[in-house]
Amino acid sequence: MRYMSLRLVLGLLPLLAVAAEVKQSVVAKNIKQLCYPSAALGSERCAHILLPGDYDTSTSRYPVLYLLHGLGDDHTAWAYMTNLSGYAARYKIIIAMPDGGRSFYVNSAANPKEKFEDAIIQDFIPLVDKTYRTIPLPRSRAVAGLSMGGYGAAFLGLKHYKKFAALGAFSAAVGLSRPAAQMANANGQPNPIAALFGPPNSDDRKARDPFDLVEKVPLPDMPSIYIACGGQDFLIAQNREFVDLLSKKKIPYEYREISPRGHTWDFWDDQIHEFLNFLSHNVKGFSEI
Repeated sequence: MRYMSLRLVLGLLPLLAVAAEVKQSVVAKNIKQLCYPSAALGSERCAHILLPGDYDTSTSRYPVLYLLHGLGDDHTAWAYMTNLSGYAARYKIIIAMPDGGRSFYVNSAANPKEKFEDAIIQDFIPLVDKTYRTIPLPRSRAVAGLSMGGYGAAFLGLKHYKKFAALGAFSAAVGLSRPAAQMANANGQPNPIAALFGPPNSDDRKARDPFDLVEKVPLPDMPSIYIACGGQDFLIAQNREFVDLLSKKKIPYEYREISPRGHTWDFWDDQIHEFLNFLSHNVKGFSEI
């Protein structure tokens, strides 16, 4: 198989938390911090919300991009490590960035108290629609992310395809829930990341596998799909495998593989710029504003 075995990916998980330095970190403008009680998690969570420049002076409603961070980061990472505010200024869009911890945005198969999928779908999205002037319709809602968040975007976008018009996966760990798995660390202790997805070949594992989920979405209901990965990224093999599946199933997608690029913030800075442009040109609910 061309995708990495889960054993190898788990061994490389520390790399998912190591981001390359950008030349100069940028603090985004128009950022609001939203803290709220999450019923799914039984705790308070916080998120960053990037509002359009004219939000306070208009009565307009706006589409929403849910933008997910990677392993080792939090809800502040996208706004601080990229020029997100500058790129978004061209578009009339709200960007909502939740804190997903180290959850991969799934309901944990090992710990029933860690329901991060529910925290996004049942708590956060309705809260954003209630708090801000959104267009609360699937055609005006997208999800994207990097690395762990890229997996989360693929997982949430495909499992909850009736809620999203588009998904963007940058350097995504899309193969992390594949069937072959080593569920223990070298010392024989259970791996907390692997345990999120359930035992190998289990129904839990399949329910969290984007390769399996993509085959369950009716083609007319398929979200617009954008995938990007650096040619030297250690996750490249599984991204190519996923694109091969989309091609085999004749599912429309846009794929960008760029070399020489790795698992770095400069790549993700480029790709969020590209994805915003993709939304404005290819997704009706974002292009008609």
